[in-house]
Amino acid sequence: MPDSIEVPITRMRYDMMLPLMEGRVEVPGVALRVERGPGSMIFADNPQLREGDFGLADLNIGYLPQVIEQGWEVVALPVVSKRKSVLQFIWVRTDRGIETPKDLESKTVVATSYTTGITTMVRGLLQERYGVDISTMRWKVDRPDFFPGYSEAQVDYSEDRKNPLDRLLAGEADAMITDISDGKAWQTLETDPRITLLFPNYADEDFAIYREMGIYPPMHLMVMSRKLDRAHPDLARTLFGALQRSKEMAIEECLNDRAGFSVLYQREIFLEQAAKWGDPFAFGLKHDRRMFESYLRYANEQGQTRSPVAIESAFAAGTLDT
Repeated sequence: MPDSIEVPITRMRYDMMLPLMEGRVEVPGVALRVERGPGSMIFADNPQLREGDFGLADLNIGYLPQVIEQGWEVVALPVVSKRKSVLQFIWVRTDRGIETPKDLESKTVVATSYTTGITTMVRGLLQERYGVDISTMRWKVDRPDFFPGYSEAQVDYSEDRKNPLDRLLAGEADAMITDISDGKAWQTLETDPRITLLFPNYADEDFAIYREMGIYPPMHLMVMSRKLDRAHPDLARTLFGALQRSKEMAIEECLNDRAGFSVLYQREIFLEQAAKWGDPFAFGLKHDRRMFESYLRYANEQGQTRSPVAIESAFAAGTLDT
């Protein structure tokens, strides 16, 4: 691999990425150029992403199966930059008789969009783990999908762009499954007597899913230009190693307890969680193959791709043995 391959990357705020963003991780043979901009290339209608005119980027996993099948110049690295419990995003009205996952059958669900990483993973888990017939669920979304769909799912796009939470509170739906990143929305969800979590014990259920199915849901992952991967076949493995070192440095800094703003007993909580879970944030296909295969299968079963997308098609060849 020649010296100083220039690889642009958009600045990200994830703790695991900060050492890399700050230039504290040596990347042999690579000149990493950190650029300002949105922290994630989450918008599918992105010509840079489509044509491979980028270096290393953060992508919402909800787009990964489609961009691979559509032949975009994108290839994934087995590096999950953001994971979330998806069960914490299933909220139901208390007056609709929804007490178990099966009760969601034939119910109306509101969401921001149909094919996000969260909604795809929730539907997959509801069907595989809880026996829910997801084909009976009706969806109201406020954002149409960019890629074509191949399912007969009941999805209604509402042009008024009303907030999903407002729809739920107004009684227009029985449940809501969507990302929540607004503090005021969380306060409403957690205090309004008209709504409740389908899984109040979601942390315990998450651990059971991780232990039994090998899944702690991915939301975003790192991708690189397929053009760059073809030109430099060893680069993907080099970048994977740099991302791994960045994560290790971030963990060390957490355990050194040098953060300026954090939660009380962060070090102790981190160690307690590691003793129970191991490392749910581990990188590499040895750890995450089952999870990625499940997600790609869910996406196909839900009509987001015509055919199943194989791991070997989605991930850089240089990282398949990680």
